[in-house]
Amino acid sequence: MGSGDLTLAEELAPLLTRPWLLVGVGSDLRGDDAFGPRLARRLAQDGLPCLDAGTSPESLTGPILRSGAEVLILADIGRLGAPPGTLRLLAPDAVLPGGTSTHDPSLSLLISYLQAQRPFMVRILAVEPVQRGLGAPVSDAVLAAIERAGEAFRDRARRAALDPRGARPERVASAGLRRGK
Repeated sequence: MGSGDLTLAEELAPLLTRPWLLVGVGSDLRGDDAFGPRLARRLAQDGLPCLDAGTSPESLTGPILRSGAEVLILADIGRLGAPPGTLRLLAPDAVLPGGTSTHDPSLSLLISYLQAQRPFMVRILAVEPVQRGLGAPVSDAVLAAIERAGEAFRDRARRAALDPRGARPERVASAGLRRGK
């Protein structure tokens, strides 16, 4: 994960106590690049606040800004220098500009634009890919990472909903953001 020996669920814990939104970035046509969109659709099936942005997250700035989210999590593949399927939750300044996400320029501009409109705490959930060629299937390592990430989000969101001080995922989800493709 991103810091020390914390699990993804432990890293998500303080983030998911506030209104949050996950935006999946990537292409279903390019193997492991489907990580973000697949994770977003999977979590949306569970009623969690997610958007599948595909390859153009900038086209969803309106829904993102209207979401009420205080925490924005962008899910994408990244060059982490780690074994395939490794998940890391990273601050944008740790990766932008120039090196982790395959969508660096657009994500950097998107984050700058959104934060100029209103404050967001932004994190990037990156997974180390195996393959991202056109027409390639999603690798077993990334499919397993989608399952691990999904369980971590569901677990932390469930715990936050039970905490009377925690954010209610349905407040953000009710804004009609569960866009699937």
